[in-house]
Amino acid sequence: MKGELQRVLLYGFGNPGRQDDGLGHLLVQKIARAELSYVQTDSNYQLNIEDAAEIVNFDLVIFVDTTVEEVDVFRVRKITPSAQITFTSHQVKPASVLALCEDMYGRFPETWLVGIRGYEFDYQEGVTEKAVENCNRVYDFILFLLRLYGEKIMATKSSEKTILIIDDDADIRASMRIVLEAAGFSVGEASDGEEGLKIAEKVKPDAIIIDLMMETIDAGSKVSTQLKDSGFDGPIYLLSAAGDAVRYNIDSQELGLAGIFQKPINHEVLITTLKTKLKMQ
Repeated sequence: MKGELQRVLLYGFGNPGRQDDGLGHLLVQKIARAELSYVQTDSNYQLNIEDAAEIVNFDLVIFVDTTVEEVDVFRVRKITPSAQITFTSHQVKPASVLALCEDMYGRFPETWLVGIRGYEFDYQEGVTEKAVENCNRVYDFILFLLRLYGEKIMATKSSEKTILIIDDDADIRASMRIVLEAAGFSVGEASDGEEGLKIAEKVKPDAIIIDLMMETIDAGSKVSTQLKDSGFDGPIYLLSAAGDAVRYNIDSQELGLAGIFQKPINHEVLITTLKTKLKMQ
């Protein structure tokens, strides 16, 4: 219902007594101070089977943990119920919590897992300086996301537009999807140009964002040309690392592009640009 705030749960987990393993707790504490009326925060050393009874009460759940994977700052993944409910006395995975929730209540909330890059995990309190920097950048991302979500749930669905993302980097697709959906867009994804052309024909998106560097150096510009040749008349944006568009002589006007977004993406610019172009504001 328009004007009825749906609730969001931000849940950090990890061991604050093991240096960077406490990043989830640190982020949740920072977000809690923003005092968003539709956001509830929680944290624990680990997920438990009892959490299934908590998350069922929310429309959106964002789990925050530390990752040791070699990502730049953080990674985002959408979580779905696991095929099997698996857990030990020491750890329950987010997908298993969702599976338990679905099994017990017949539904589960939209759920995302944010992993913040950590570096040191000795048994002592205090997050390392570089991990704090990562946490601050994720804080900006999550706070922007939550405020977008608050705006979306106060609006009607009649203005929803569809954005197609064509990119071979799953992390970039995931981070763009969660922001775009929070802003009220419907999102389609493709991992390469061929798949993107098929999905564009099927879903008829309002705008398309294509990575310049996919299977080949200029795959994105070739796909944009093919889209135009197929009759797509909506705005097309290239996604490019700084300097690549210039280095490979990409002329946005000649290709009929609406513009070029630089990596790393400024999500606020992304949303403002798309809403303005699609006359949503």
